[in-house]
Amino acid sequence: MGIPPAGYTKHFTVGRSHEIKALETCLHGDGAPVLLLQANYGSGKSHLLRYIRDHALSENFAASFVTLDANSGVRFNRMDQIMGAILRNIEIPPHHGPGGLAGALDFIHTACEDAREKPGGANGFWKELTNGWKWDFSERLESAPMFVALRAWCTGEQPVQDLVIDWLQEPENYRSQRKQLYTRLVEGLRPHFRDPRSDMQFYMDNVLSFHTDGYRAVWDGLRDVNTLVAEAGLRGLIVLFDEFEDVLTGLTNVQWKEAAFWNLFLFMGGKRFPGRTFYAVTPDFVVKCKDQLLEKGRFDFDYKRFDELPTFKMSPLTGTELAELAGRILSAHACAYGYRPEDVSPSQVRDLVAHLSRSPVQDRARHTIREVVKLLDTIMGDS
Repeated sequence: MGIPPAGYTKHFTVGRSHEIKALETCLHGDGAPVLLLQANYGSGKSHLLRYIRDHALSENFAASFVTLDANSGVRFNRMDQIMGAILRNIEIPPHHGPGGLAGALDFIHTACEDAREKPGGANGFWKELTNGWKWDFSERLESAPMFVALRAWCTGEQPVQDLVIDWLQEPENYRSQRKQLYTRLVEGLRPHFRDPRSDMQFYMDNVLSFHTDGYRAVWDGLRDVNTLVAEAGLRGLIVLFDEFEDVLTGLTNVQWKEAAFWNLFLFMGGKRFPGRTFYAVTPDFVVKCKDQLLEKGRFDFDYKRFDELPTFKMSPLTGTELAELAGRILSAHACAYGYRPEDVSPSQVRDLVAHLSRSPVQDRARHTIREVVKLLDTIMGDS
């Protein structure tokens, strides 16, 4: 499929050295919190997003790679779905523990327990978060449901932790399940802590709801996650959105499109979520956004915001760079199937890449990768 395995993106990255250096600089906070990566289909947008993810993990960030797909329930106008997708795909650096949301929550819990046991640990962020380790309330987390989830996780009870994972990863499924959440995550955990609020107060204050008040608890929760991983020892959370064109093609309702665009602008503001977010789009993405809204008569929309979106235009790979990539594919293919790279005639691969590099197809890079692999598969089968 032309997609490198997770963790090996850097090995299959060629060319674009200046662009990659600029992206790495963006990762460390130089520039806007939002960046649109512009390139044609099959030209390497997803690859560079994965490169940024791998680099972020190597630089001690948490990272989440999200592929938008309205048909699969990841719509950018629904911030509860977006938060769920971010948490489903969250990763922490491997030397800190396993990936996934469970690994991230364990990492945070360990940092909290370590602070409690250290001399002087009675002061600082973790003491304030837990209210002196009593866990009855907290003023350090902004999202009330996120605090309830973290507190329940830290009890260590496996069935409770399973519910926490499901709730955070699929919050839209729990819109009408507040009673279950209260019973299992608050009332049923009284041996571990005492929460002074009554059950009615939980319901009236939407303590167990992510979707109310314009998804306020979602935005607060994303900020909380960024804060928690930073306080636990990482450098923050990086989020990467692939297939962002789904905002145009997957959302059929114009009001959904407007909501999705506003969410993008809110990420751009940097106040709702202080971490960096990257988006893979085609070169004419902004023009398409404007055209679709104008076609629906949305003449009062603030179109200037689209022009203010920071963009990063990616250059296509040259023939020389495609040849270098083919050489790396050959080395990996030989390693996988147990032959020596020199057993393959270099002219066969070279001639194929030379032909493909002149191809006018839009997804030339991806097409080249697939054809090189197909050629090597054929040679291996004939030998």
